[in-house]
Amino acid sequence: MISRQFAAQLMCGAAFVCGSTSAQAEAPAVEEQTAAAPADGGIVVTARRREETLISAPVVVSAVNAKAIEARGIVNLDGIARIVPQLIIGPQAGSVQGGNISIRGIAGPDSNPFGDQAVSFDIDGIQVAKATVRRMTDFDMAQVEVYKGPQALFFGKNSMAGIVNMRSADPGDHFEMGMKLAYEPNAREMRAEGFVSAPLTESLGIRLAGQYSTMEGWLVDQTPRNSVYFDQARNPDTSSYGLRGTLTYDGGDSFDARFKVNYAKVKGNGPAALNGFVSCPFGARQFSFLPAGADNAQCGASKYNVNAGYGPNLTKLGGTLNHFRADGRNFLDQRQILTSLVLNFHPSDTLTISTATGYYDVDLDQCQNYENSYAVILPSCNQLRNKEFSQEININTDFDGPLNFTGGFYFGDTKATTGSLTFLFASGFDLLFPGYGGANSPAQVNDYSLTQEGRAYSGFISGSFKPVEQLEISGGVRYSYEKKRLTDVRTGGGISEVFNPAIFKLVLDDSTRLRTTAQGGTLTKDSDNWDDFSPEATITYRPSTALTVFASYKHGFLSGGFNSSSVNFSTANLDLSYRPQTIEGFEGGVKAMLLDGALLFNSAVYSYRVKDLQVVNFTNATSTIRNAAASKIDGVEADFTYRTPLDGLTINGAAAYNKARYSSFPAAPCYNGQTPAQGCNAAGTQNLAGAPVARSPELNLQAGMVYERELGASYKLGLNANLMHSSSYLTDATAAPNGRQPAYTMIDAGLRFGARDDRWTLSVIGRNLTDKHVFYASTDVPFTGSGTGTATGVLGDRFASIGRGREVLVQMAYRFGQ
Repeated sequence: MISRQFAAQLMCGAAFVCGSTSAQAEAPAVEEQTAAAPADGGIVVTARRREETLISAPVVVSAVNAKAIEARGIVNLDGIARIVPQLIIGPQAGSVQGGNISIRGIAGPDSNPFGDQAVSFDIDGIQVAKATVRRMTDFDMAQVEVYKGPQALFFGKNSMAGIVNMRSADPGDHFEMGMKLAYEPNAREMRAEGFVSAPLTESLGIRLAGQYSTMEGWLVDQTPRNSVYFDQARNPDTSSYGLRGTLTYDGGDSFDARFKVNYAKVKGNGPAALNGFVSCPFGARQFSFLPAGADNAQCGASKYNVNAGYGPNLTKLGGTLNHFRADGRNFLDQRQILTSLVLNFHPSDTLTISTATGYYDVDLDQCQNYENSYAVILPSCNQLRNKEFSQEININTDFDGPLNFTGGFYFGDTKATTGSLTFLFASGFDLLFPGYGGANSPAQVNDYSLTQEGRAYSGFISGSFKPVEQLEISGGVRYSYEKKRLTDVRTGGGISEVFNPAIFKLVLDDSTRLRTTAQGGTLTKDSDNWDDFSPEATITYRPSTALTVFASYKHGFLSGGFNSSSVNFSTANLDLSYRPQTIEGFEGGVKAMLLDGALLFNSAVYSYRVKDLQVVNFTNATSTIRNAAASKIDGVEADFTYRTPLDGLTINGAAAYNKARYSSFPAAPCYNGQTPAQGCNAAGTQNLAGAPVARSPELNLQAGMVYERELGASYKLGLNANLMHSSSYLTDATAAPNGRQPAYTMIDAGLRFGARDDRWTLSVIGRNLTDKHVFYASTDVPFTGSGTGTATGVLGDRFASIGRGREVLVQMAYRFGQ
């Protein structure tokens, strides 16, 4: 591991190598690809609740502006992650929230519907710590900023791994209107976007934007066409639309306001529609339920998968959570609403009082045959209802003297309900014993519903002191208090009771409610609370506007909670709670402009320790969350952006080395079929101290170029090309070797031709031209493998959500009134 002393030496070495360098190790391909960003670090960010140029802000940040988003054809958060090294955002079929999010390998319990993410999102001033926003399509964006490392002070309640700060476009001072049409043939995707913006009065402006897309999918379904469970020829077979309305008011120097309403709707072919088998130790899937030699489904991350439906019979069983449909097709329906109201009061030139009021509402229903098999082995319906209200108040000073202060208070109120109804062997197979698995009487695995209510209170104070103009000493602390309570827990049976169907109840009425043990029930705890002090201190040296050197100590906090994903309710004295996860450590960097502003060079180094890591473990059809590990995260990053002497040509490059290892993980779960020789004991656990943390590639490399040239008086041509390389990484908490994503290299390219004034543009955008199908989170396929912890262990199959392959997007954009 990189010690703190070694980390300091690395930072000093980086400063020596570049003469003066910079902390934004991620900006390389990103800031360069902003295309509009001058190589002078002129992008404006809001890392400390005040506007600062990218080069002067003492933080590790990547900024991507609207022009870069347009050039790269980015339409979602997954696309942002593609161009920001060490940020991972991707789908995860086992997650009701819909994805996993991590920075430098630091993540939260992403499969827990109730859980907060270690990386949160600040969307137009409102913090959301749920992965559900991954399905909220990004359109009409102004800028995206990715802050790495703990962000305890300035964004909402706390964010221990980082923040993705997203700002959508606001109305301007003149009328504007635009539209964009795009088609991608490999996934048979069509997309349309549009906006209209206008001033209503001298002080009031309005902007309306929307998008619609439909896609058959990039995965070819290999379910036999003559099967009664055949669903769709392609996956994920999605359609989505989104709307956003913005009102702004500018009352001059004393007051301004911004109100935004976002609505998003997505439909798809089930939450596991992207799942594919990535490892089959026997060369073919262990359970296909086809005659010998008839299973032609491919094994390995590719453009093929199996996503059979669940058949027409399950809907006949009824029940509180039975949302299975008569057509037997997998489905996902999700609706999201996000509103934000930001008010800025300026009582004087030196004082600003800001408030941010937010409301976030998610409604999700999905039913899926989760085994990704030709047979209906593990069909399940899941739901999530989540409502969050937040209020934030901040005060900023801007005195001419050496002292300035920022302080604020955050309040959050949440209520969430989730539930699941899961059956076993529902395709007419009597696999347990006669009478089980018939078409109308499958075995029930679980049937439960949980409701959680929570409140969060936090406040912070931060100050900065400049003894001389070139030196700034800043620091602060945030106090966080969170309380969560399970207000309703109901269950109709658990997996260990499969052989006693008499106890199953499909209707979750009061008779199925669980209470704490003191009330004669089976829960040991139904409420908990946690608090934390998160200090932060930074020393910044700016000898000129072309050089910034900084060093920081940071602490972050991720709340504890209750597991609500695939719970095994048959456990006696059930405790669903887990403790908070914390992080502390150091980071530092150097940012410099060289060659008369033509070259921007950044470097950073960091060393963090994570305690009480919240670890998720899946065992067949159930999951647990526990604080079972500690980890060390050490790394160094560097990037450059160079505006070459050739007019219109900018090149960039970046490198990031990250060493994330478990420092303690004594009772880690084993993967299916792991033997004692492979480290698994008879209790089914292993010691993973020293093993890599999931989703933490050691090496990220990027290189790219942007070239723009005017053609005569009326036209212009644009060209961009980008290369991204990632080393291999593990994808789950068991460190299963057959779940390792191999190293890969992706190439993107784009060609644009249009009017010199950007009134119209024709583009061809290529993404992942090397056609790599990447996955980020894998799990053992339920009921495959055997003998875990014994010498005769048989390795299980493994599946994962498969990333999109090659894309070639043809796009036309038209706008006027600019």
